[in-house]
Amino acid sequence: MKKIYFLFVTLLFLSCSKEEEFKKIEVKNYALQLPSYLSKTNDLNDDASLQYQNPFRELYIIVIDESKQEVEQAITLNELEDIYSNDFNGYVELLSTSLESNIAFKNKKEKDTVINSLEAKLLKFEGKIEDYDVFYEIAFVNGVTNYYQIMTWTLLNRKSDYEAVMDKMIYSFKVAGQTKANLKGAKK
Repeated sequence: MKKIYFLFVTLLFLSCSKEEEFKKIEVKNYALQLPSYLSKTNDLNDDASLQYQNPFRELYIIVIDESKQEVEQAITLNELEDIYSNDFNGYVELLSTSLESNIAFKNKKEKDTVINSLEAKLLKFEGKIEDYDVFYEIAFVNGVTNYYQIMTWTLLNRKSDYEAVMDKMIYSFKVAGQTKANLKGAKK
């Protein structure tokens, strides 16, 4: 009986500690820390360069990276300069407006922040997709040559379980080779 109890306690300890483990994932020119219970997928968003999920826990994350030059050209070609500035703020406004046209935002919180020396804007909000109430956390990040969208979501009733994990994933985002010195040079 002691062996069975010991085995049960050991398995329980291992399963609890495994939830706390994060792994570094490197994609293209960036990396972030993700919980070890997330698995790579390719069916969340066609434009995403990183896609991980755990459908049983209902936790998802994607990263979309876009060339600043291509975004600027798209704004110009679509004659949107009168609506959106051709800079990071315009990029954030354009994408936020697009999101709001597809998802009715509730309890929206927005803040300017810095993620590993990069200017960022963080949005947290609730929304309804089909019949599901969802909690979203999205960071728009201003890199040297690219803009990044880090989008993570879970069911609203799991917000308290995963909001800290979502924060940790987003704030672990780091672009390779981008230091404060070359960021200052890029802004000139």
